[in-house]
Amino acid sequence: MAKREIPKIKVEPRPRIGSRYATRLRKGGQLPAVIYGHKKDPVHVAVNEEEMHELLHRNTHLLEVMIDSRSEPCLVRDVQWDHMGSEILHVDLARVDLNERVTVEVELVLTGDAVGLKEVGAFIEQQLKALPVQCLVTEIPDNIKVDVGHLKVDESVTVGQIKLPEGVTTKTSPDAIVAAIHIVKEEIVEVVAPEAGSEPEVIGKKLEEGAEGEAAAAPAAGGAKKEAAPKKDDKK
Repeated sequence: MAKREIPKIKVEPRPRIGSRYATRLRKGGQLPAVIYGHKKDPVHVAVNEEEMHELLHRNTHLLEVMIDSRSEPCLVRDVQWDHMGSEILHVDLARVDLNERVTVEVELVLTGDAVGLKEVGAFIEQQLKALPVQCLVTEIPDNIKVDVGHLKVDESVTVGQIKLPEGVTTKTSPDAIVAAIHIVKEEIVEVVAPEAGSEPEVIGKKLEEGAEGEAAAAPAAGGAKKEAAPKKDDKK
């Protein structure tokens, strides 16, 4: 494997820690971070937010961290995101030796057009998005490609079928499913027909009929109207 250049990033010591100060840092375009490990005291630092976003977008794991007049290799060990998963809140950087083997999670990228997806209602489900691997810190792959072009409906690709880069191993079960092709099953809804001779109940109609009945009964409740007595002719 060809030796790759390690990306560099400059950080500044943080004079203070705490959530309120961290919020102020983020508003100023910086992120709170901590460098630790290798039996040295942890160092709280601030790093440029835009630069860190760009490095993480490229799936960068190993960094050459420059602080004051020195630099040291560090592994991006943990990234804390906000509840939306869009903004970085904090970054953990672990000191490493370039000759040591480490365990890291590497993104799995599906490649190829699965033949099973040509079936009506077929879809692909990726059950494993990242794979924990062991390798030299200088040989961590940006991602691991998984070919799914051969998959048919109800077929899957497992960890044991992945071709890992040279020098990269994993302790994950080879039977663990990475991705599979399924068919969307249509749900049949049974419609029950009304019984013969029955009529659907129309609430509005009943209320209306009831109202008319009450209106019709109203005059009767007051008794029958008396006819006016005929006027007597005046006799002179």
